[in-house]
Amino acid sequence: MSDARPAVAEPAAGTTNGMALTRGLALLLVLNGFLLNGLLSLASPASHGETVLHHTWGTLRGEFSDDSWATMSAAFEYVRSPHATPLYRELFFNRHVKFQYPPSSLLALAAMRWLAPDRIRVNEDHAGPFPSINGVLSGMFIAVIALATAALLEQRLRQIPDFRDRPRLVLWRTGLVVALTLTFYPVVKGFTLGNIQVWINSMLALALLAWARDGKAAAGVLTGLSCLVKPHFGLLLVWGAVRREWRFAFAGAATCGLGFLVSVASFGWTDNADYFHALAYMARHGEAYYPNQSVNGVLNRLMSVTDPHRYNTLEFRDHAFPPFHPLVAAGTLVTSAAILLLAVFCRARAHDRLLDLGTMLVSATVAAPIAWEHHYGVLLPVFAIVLPRATERRAWTAWLVVSYVLASNFFAVSRLLAGSAWNLGQSYLFAGALVLLALTYALRRAAAPATA
Repeated sequence: MSDARPAVAEPAAGTTNGMALTRGLALLLVLNGFLLNGLLSLASPASHGETVLHHTWGTLRGEFSDDSWATMSAAFEYVRSPHATPLYRELFFNRHVKFQYPPSSLLALAAMRWLAPDRIRVNEDHAGPFPSINGVLSGMFIAVIALATAALLEQRLRQIPDFRDRPRLVLWRTGLVVALTLTFYPVVKGFTLGNIQVWINSMLALALLAWARDGKAAAGVLTGLSCLVKPHFGLLLVWGAVRREWRFAFAGAATCGLGFLVSVASFGWTDNADYFHALAYMARHGEAYYPNQSVNGVLNRLMSVTDPHRYNTLEFRDHAFPPFHPLVAAGTLVTSAAILLLAVFCRARAHDRLLDLGTMLVSATVAAPIAWEHHYGVLLPVFAIVLPRATERRAWTAWLVVSYVLASNFFAVSRLLAGSAWNLGQSYLFAGALVLLALTYALRRAAAPATA
């Protein structure tokens, strides 16, 4: 009788890695998305028990507010009516309405008004048909963020030498990325808040995916569209010009230019030019409210230790900014310039322009004087870009997990630190973004195969 045993096929090269990565994502979802937030909800005082899962549930239920759309509607009504005082002089400075976007952002509102004027939610007491058109579009944009992030992850995995995978694992990972997107606080917070940043996060995620697939002109167009709402993303086009990525830079500049011309034709030169006064004012003052996760936010919150009334960290003031302080303004300017100059002019040893672009995107976000929590939704696709490389070393993996935990969650209990020097702990999301930024530089300096 033969002792021979049937041969067991060895897993194909790369399949074990794919399986391990998929299991790791599932473990991250369970431990970070559910266990950690369950513990936070149980252990925190009743008034501080809110977690990301509250916003996950709100997003799934379509609970959409009017954060961006209320101020945009007020601006749209003003520019469409006869007026002698420029838009920002009247709305921003005289009426103290925090309309912080350029007039070109109103083109999105104009398009929705043309499509379905009775379905736009612009106030808390929306009496129109449900669902609102801006709510539906924001939900669609979240789906785009999730799918673009999943596609970026798979694209990066395919660049690992000898990596082979099973189709079933790809489907599992896609499902996990969708679940991780719905438990990523900056993304779902943008939806429940009713902020147009969800649209921008989606376009920038698509821009990264387009770049990964060599659609650099398409990436430029998407970045240019983002600039029409948040002009500081024009820094990405500056980065592209310095890198001599002309398809990206020219397409983005052309999109910005065309959008600006349409804005001027629609709303006039005076109201468009007046935006720079509001922009300069916001850069000088910033915000002390703790969801401002930036250097400016940190400095303004430190000022609250001695002057808690004027630098209120726990209350968003609809009609006021913290007072100008030269140390806060200087600290913001110096650190922002340092972060941006490093991102633009520090070239990677390895020729990985996608990671380089991700570095610039994170830098443009953290360097802004006002960087609200929902602005950090752009980190999610960057995590997907970084993850396959970060698994090469345990230290990189550990730091990536730390960054993700800080960036993906809402620690309401940190509000207990307000009023003391320990309020630095309220900037946990900012800290997570800085860890991710440092990791992108570490990966760029390490030897790696040439990629897009």
